[in-house]
Amino acid sequence: MKTNNVFFNSASAYYDKMIDFNSALQKRKTLLSNFADDKIKTVADVGCGTGVDSISLFQLGLSVIAFDPSVEMINVAKVNCKNLKAKIDFYNYPASEIPKTFYSRFDLVVSLGNTIANINPKQLERSLVKFYKLLKDDGKILIQILNYEKILKDKERIVNITKKDNEYFIRFYDFGKKDLTFNILRFNADKTSEKELISTIIFPYTSTDIKQILKKTGFKKIEIFGGLNKKSFDLNSSNDLILFAKK
Repeated sequence: MKTNNVFFNSASAYYDKMIDFNSALQKRKTLLSNFADDKIKTVADVGCGTGVDSISLFQLGLSVIAFDPSVEMINVAKVNCKNLKAKIDFYNYPASEIPKTFYSRFDLVVSLGNTIANINPKQLERSLVKFYKLLKDDGKILIQILNYEKILKDKERIVNITKKDNEYFIRFYDFGKKDLTFNILRFNADKTSEKELISTIIFPYTSTDIKQILKKTGFKKIEIFGGLNKKSFDLNSSNDLILFAKK
């Protein structure tokens, strides 16, 4: 079992192949345009990974600063930015440790790609307080995680199976009492004996869990959607949980 940071350092070597980075970039750019109104100029991307959301936001004409606890994911993101001529500053901090020098600088804070589920319960409230402090007055927050109420009800272990250049990536869960083990199995179809399996613990927060902390932190007008396309959230059928709130 790897710590969350070590897990993503390991996954960074093939993460973009697994998610099909170029395809994901185009989809994200279209979906994020639903939340980028004329008042939003500056964005903090917390849990930026290899940069798909940061670059999407930059391509929408926004000024972006990105944070991630995995230095190797940031290194990949920097290469992606160079290749796509995106000007983004990256900082190696977990959400709960972002310094005060960044407070009150952003019109929008985004935390997508299931980032919140990788934050342990002891640090979750501290992290959401950081999000609040990063924002200017009337700033907004956009969070996306998976709909764990559906996942825990259905007990579906397979998250995704993808194939690229004869290489397979199987993402799946092991269900614990209070948390989940998230696994990535990678292998080449021609060399299955050379498989690699990495695992880490994630935390299945519900819409109620996050909404309560957002309210306690001071966020107002909390909207919930079932996707970045702003479709209605359904507890039993939505794959994603989106929370959009105002400071």
